[in-house]
Amino acid sequence: MKIAIKTTLFLVLIAWVFTACQEMEDIHADFIKGGEKIYATVPDTVQTMPGNKRLQLKWLVHNGAHIKKSVVEWTDNGQDFTKSVDVSLNAPLDSVMIMLDNLEEKSYLFKTYNIDKDGNRSIKVQTTGLVFGDIYQSTITNRIITSIVGGGTVDSVVVNWRLPNDGNTGVELSYKSRTGEMVKKWVTPADTRTVLRNWESLGSMSYKSYYIPAPTAIDTFVTETAEVMLPIFIEFKGVKLDKTNWVIKDFSTEEPAEGAPNGLASAAIDGKLNTFWHTQWSGGSPGYPHHFTIDLKSMVKLSKMEVFRRQGDGRGQTQFQILTSLDGTNFVNQGTFDYDPNVNSASYNLVNLPMARYVRYVATKGSNFFAFLAEIDLYGQVATQLNRTNWSVAAFSSEEPKEATWGPPIQGLVAAAIDGDLGTFWHSAWDKSQPPYPHYFTIDMKKKVRLMAVESFRRQGNGNGQTEYKIYTSNDGVTFTDQGTFAFNSKINDGQVATMTNLPEARYFKYEATKGPNHYAFLAEIYIYGEEME
Repeated sequence: MKIAIKTTLFLVLIAWVFTACQEMEDIHADFIKGGEKIYATVPDTVQTMPGNKRLQLKWLVHNGAHIKKSVVEWTDNGQDFTKSVDVSLNAPLDSVMIMLDNLEEKSYLFKTYNIDKDGNRSIKVQTTGLVFGDIYQSTITNRIITSIVGGGTVDSVVVNWRLPNDGNTGVELSYKSRTGEMVKKWVTPADTRTVLRNWESLGSMSYKSYYIPAPTAIDTFVTETAEVMLPIFIEFKGVKLDKTNWVIKDFSTEEPAEGAPNGLASAAIDGKLNTFWHTQWSGGSPGYPHHFTIDLKSMVKLSKMEVFRRQGDGRGQTQFQILTSLDGTNFVNQGTFDYDPNVNSASYNLVNLPMARYVRYVATKGSNFFAFLAEIDLYGQVATQLNRTNWSVAAFSSEEPKEATWGPPIQGLVAAAIDGDLGTFWHSAWDKSQPPYPHYFTIDMKKKVRLMAVESFRRQGNGNGQTEYKIYTSNDGVTFTDQGTFAFNSKINDGQVATMTNLPEARYFKYEATKGPNHYAFLAEIYIYGEEME
């Protein structure tokens, strides 16, 4: 009985399987009616690369040697469009690119597919893409220039840039040189400053900015060209400076065992090539760096230097630095210079044309532990402290006569800033009114002068005054030219010097305190360094 039941179940199962297979065969037959469906290789990794009123599509094709045509379809304003290109692809991997021109600026939906040599099509692959044009063009702007500094007697102009907008690929600028040639420069998005040299005085700089709307864009958009004026260039001609009053302020080491004056730092400024400074070798042999500092005894605008080795001796330093200072404490590096120890002398330009009273020579490298120098000559112009005897006050924002309650009659008046007495001072009004910044006064120097530097002193012992000021110059006392903004340390009694980069020629100057911790400003003394022109 059990055998009969098992046999019956087995026969039923066989019948069911046969029926199911027959049904599947019938379905497959319906599907391939008229022949089995064959698909061409499908587009892979479809990319859209936007452009200016156009777009390029790109996709990969694997094993596409049999592909003969690639097609893209899209709909625009209810109208269907198709573009196809004949292709000849290589195995195992190749790519297809199709350019679509004359498109409106908007987003599109594209369908891409391939067709093989037998006419078989691939499955369509959808992708979206953006096209850019006039709307995008209207949104891009030139990269912003935050400042242009330099010019005057400085032989370079520095253009400082704000960080660029998204999509900026660079800025192209051009300007005319002093010889009439056009100079072009490319400013990358990473650049924050561009240095211009040999520019035409008061010439113009043209610039335009380049953008791409997407990283894969095929077209670059360009802004309209903008122009800015470049500053004046003043050719500075220095003369060889008289060393009679120079003294050595300090040095790292010197070597008296050379036999004075040889070995001493002072030998480098004695005007004699047969004497020389030498670093220590007796009782010690310190290595680099070696230095000495010169007090020029005058404020000087420097343009060039000439250095002389110990004559006939090539064992000395091969590199040195020059540092300058106005106060003997705070030094500014003016550059590192290579020196051929096998030549007797070499000249170097100081391109920043620094104003200095102190010059430090630092030997930084050489073939031996020691350094030596026969002589150093400096070129420039001495900035003379101008005689203030005939100066007068031409104008002021306010002054405070009430200060005379605790001092001489001049206390609180502008005239106190030019009386030669550090114990007196100008003070802005505080008694009957308390005007805010800015506070200013104008001085008539009675004759035209060339200004090289301004030295100012705070009210002695009082750190509550201004921390920033501006200097203006004028030839008529009416129209003034801004010569710069300068920081002022209100915590020190010493004079603080500001260099006039443009060497302005003027009869009047205006001192304007622009910022401070309180509403008032004061000043003990102000001096002008330069040259009388008449």
